[in-house]
Amino acid sequence: MAIGGIDTKVKGNYEGRVTPFVIISCVVAATGGLIFGYDIGISGGVTSMDEFLMKFFPVVYRRQMDTSGNESQYCKFENHLLTLFTSSLYLAALISSFFASATTRKFGRKISMTVGGSVFLIGAILNGAAMNVEMLIIGRLLLGVGIGYGNQSVPVYLSEMAPPKLRGALNIGFQMMTTIGILAASLVNYGTAQMKANGWRVSLVLAGVPAVIMTVGAIMLPDTPNSMIERGQKEEARAMLQKIRGTTEVDEEFNDLIEASEASQKVPNPWKTIFEHKYRPQLVITCLIPFFQQVTGINVIMFYAPVLFRTLGFANDASLMSAVVTGLVNVFATIVSILAVDKFGRRVLFLEGGIQMIICQIGVGASIASVFGVSGQGTFNKAFGNVALSFICIYVAAFAWSWGPLGWLVPSEIHPMETRSAGQSINVSINMFFTFIIGQLFLSMLCHMKFGLFFFFAGWVFIMTVFVYMFVPETKNMPIEEMNKVWKAHWFWGKYIPEDAVGLGNHKHDDARKEFKRKLVTMAIGGINTKVKGNYEGRVTPFVVISCVVAATGGLIFGYDIGISGGVTSMDEFLMKFFPSVYRRQMDTSGNESQYCKFENHLLTLFTSSLYLAALISSFFASATTRKFGRKISMTVGGSVFLIGAILNGAAMNVEMLIIGRLLLGVGIGYGNQSVPVYLSEMAPPKLRGALNIGFQMMTTIGILAASLVNYGTAQMKANGWRVSLVLAGVPALIMTVGAIMLPDTPNSMIERGQKEEARAMLQKIRGTTEVDEEFNDLIEASEASLKVPNPWKTIFEHKYRPQLVITCLIPFFQQVTGINVIMFYAPVLFRTLGFANDASLMSAVVTGLVNVFATVVSILAVDKFGRRVLFLEGGIQMIICQIGVGASIASVFGVSGQGTFNKAFGNVALSFICIYVAAFAWSWGPLGWLVPSEIHPMETRSAGQSINVSINMFFTFIIGQLFLSMLCHMKFGLFFFFAGWVFIMTVFVYMFVPETKNMPIEEMNKVWKAHWFWGKYIPEDAVGLGNHKHDV
Repeated sequence: MAIGGIDTKVKGNYEGRVTPFVIISCVVAATGGLIFGYDIGISGGVTSMDEFLMKFFPVVYRRQMDTSGNESQYCKFENHLLTLFTSSLYLAALISSFFASATTRKFGRKISMTVGGSVFLIGAILNGAAMNVEMLIIGRLLLGVGIGYGNQSVPVYLSEMAPPKLRGALNIGFQMMTTIGILAASLVNYGTAQMKANGWRVSLVLAGVPAVIMTVGAIMLPDTPNSMIERGQKEEARAMLQKIRGTTEVDEEFNDLIEASEASQKVPNPWKTIFEHKYRPQLVITCLIPFFQQVTGINVIMFYAPVLFRTLGFANDASLMSAVVTGLVNVFATIVSILAVDKFGRRVLFLEGGIQMIICQIGVGASIASVFGVSGQGTFNKAFGNVALSFICIYVAAFAWSWGPLGWLVPSEIHPMETRSAGQSINVSINMFFTFIIGQLFLSMLCHMKFGLFFFFAGWVFIMTVFVYMFVPETKNMPIEEMNKVWKAHWFWGKYIPEDAVGLGNHKHDDARKEFKRKLVTMAIGGINTKVKGNYEGRVTPFVVISCVVAATGGLIFGYDIGISGGVTSMDEFLMKFFPSVYRRQMDTSGNESQYCKFENHLLTLFTSSLYLAALISSFFASATTRKFGRKISMTVGGSVFLIGAILNGAAMNVEMLIIGRLLLGVGIGYGNQSVPVYLSEMAPPKLRGALNIGFQMMTTIGILAASLVNYGTAQMKANGWRVSLVLAGVPALIMTVGAIMLPDTPNSMIERGQKEEARAMLQKIRGTTEVDEEFNDLIEASEASLKVPNPWKTIFEHKYRPQLVITCLIPFFQQVTGINVIMFYAPVLFRTLGFANDASLMSAVVTGLVNVFATVVSILAVDKFGRRVLFLEGGIQMIICQIGVGASIASVFGVSGQGTFNKAFGNVALSFICIYVAAFAWSWGPLGWLVPSEIHPMETRSAGQSINVSINMFFTFIIGQLFLSMLCHMKFGLFFFFAGWVFIMTVFVYMFVPETKNMPIEEMNKVWKAHWFWGKYIPEDAVGLGNHKHDV
């Protein structure tokens, strides 16, 4: 599973079946979650009831009733005693969980559940009868003791009773009951709020109902076989194991439990033992998961939901009903988790949920920022209230099928018996401690951090998502007493687990794991990490490096054009000469002109976008040229035509000359972008193909930076600075043309055109050895297959090329709907819109250009080490956050009206988000959008595939270039959320459907597709030929 760990693929095949008895036992035990959920839901409800506030917190009530407009919406509920009411419970739960550990180990799981339910019942009665704040706090402390005992024992009980293949679903029953408790509390609050008097008492005392259910249920339950063995009741344990598994054939599982118990008995002090070196993986995960669960901000949402909605401008009843809605979402999303957790695993839910929560936290923050701003003055209208509610509901859904249930499931299943009880106490205590801390601080943080609080939580969710991706292994289907095998196989944690703690091969369910030790790592559900070292003979020669660097200069023309366009369109002289209506609008200082719409002009967007339409069409002609005459001829044609277009643009006297020049530039880019990536992928040795291919993107970023510097310099010229900017595009064109003439062609291209001996000689030269027979034979085989394909345009649509075709179509589309070209070729315009002066806006574009270059260097260094998928996924998450951040920054200043100006602070915030966004793109979708499509096709469809890649890229660049200024005018700051949504979709697509291709020889790529979980069915066996060469081992 990525670099986080292996997907064990173990089916947990102890003997037995899923019996009604074990299901009923687990459902009854899971009702322990009701008390936790009811309390989370009830607290925020009563704290929004006027009667409750009047009686216990009159200062808050007076502030809430203040209609003068002088009171900040962020600070109305800030009160230390009020936060102590909600949070004291969690402090009590923290402390009691340590006592619960000893009870659970010594007397069994069911005794702890019984104690928890009983004490919670007493606390509920005391709360309902409270006459003063002191009684309230004492009642809350007793509720906390109940929750500490319940949350410590119930997840352990469920993990031990459930069969391995259903452990996830049955354990999530605890979270399911928690969500039902939250929903029930929301419904109770909504009902009691209609009561004339003492509605809050009814809400609080009804907490006794789930407590009675839990207590009676616990008394009726059997204890777990694990607990019985731990307390010396071996025969009773065997009988119980036979009963819950529905078979007398339980020797294998029973023996595992005995072994685990004997190991446990050697540990007189589990609290000391759990800190030993060999338990480090479990301890770290057990400490961090509950911490991370709380800094998602979920309990802030759930137990302050009515307060939050009231702050957002909903009436009191409406805010309570909104909390009911989020409660319903919580319940149904938890059902999704129950259905998915044992099918897709824990990691998939963790990662998807994390990405979704990041987006929604930033969305909530942006919604609040756009209405209340920094001052906290303002009120939500219905539309904005519904937007905030929607974001909160989607956020709650994400939490409810990921960090909600998994925060209890994973820590309860990863410990060996000797540290399980102590581990679960640590889990509960850390969970409650940070719930207490956040509950204490939230209203104060909301008051001082304002809408930034939600961005704060989004940042934490980003960190925890990366942590899961790197360090949390997949545990689905693994028997709980065999979990050390997961840790031993993990890339990082394995060093902590001694061999004698594993005993690989002792049981029949180890066979599957041996296969996984061979593969080592499954790259999530996207495909396998091939671990092929591409071991053709030869070395990385200076000749091949120099050839690839020279060829990569083809990216200069593409980058220079992207960077130069936005610069000249922000120069006053250029606008006066060609687009006077835009110039007049830009100079309008009346304040009546929307900041979003100043640059909207169809002729202006045609100037920037016509190039991409020409590139689209020319790429199809480039395909035929590349196949028939070779890669270097296409590069030469591209550079030459681009040079003519640059001269024409620099000499332009009217818009028509500009457009014709732009069309010629487009033809040059169409030829260059079609041929250069293919050239690089074919020339590079497999182990460096990623880095050398990204040279194209590196040159593109250098071109963008050079254009930004040129624009900044020519903007200082009194006249015709724009002409200098445009005509200097001829310099990279000249470099590319001369370089292409001097280059050799690729061995693949020579063989394709029948020049076999020249190809062998070239292959020996670029590999630095005469021992090239193996690679040469592969190229010959690929060429023979290619020659049987007279029409690659027809062939590429055949069933067996479906994987490559789909990826080749979607990657360039996705690359453009990241919104990157909008940022890059409108960067100066965008910064001018954001309130920067003209020179400052051009300098800001230089800054983003520098970021682009250095981040591309990161990609060059990382792509062949970590692979394509890691960069795609990390970059996607980072871009989502930044697009939403840019949108939120613009929203907080311009709002919906488009009126306003950026101060320096907000301008710098927007610039920071844009730079971080550009960095993410530059080490992910930027280079990989050209690398991956160029390396995945067999020779017979490679040229056609690259033309499709270029044409789709240029088509959507054209479309977005045409529509961006109009979309900005009409969608306003929402445009950036639109792009963020697309980045989310493409990140999920990569995770599911894009396999890892690093280190795989380009003519052997079908092996990657054949091994993929989804695409494998499309690849016929004869297209693979596994085992023919030594790099197949």
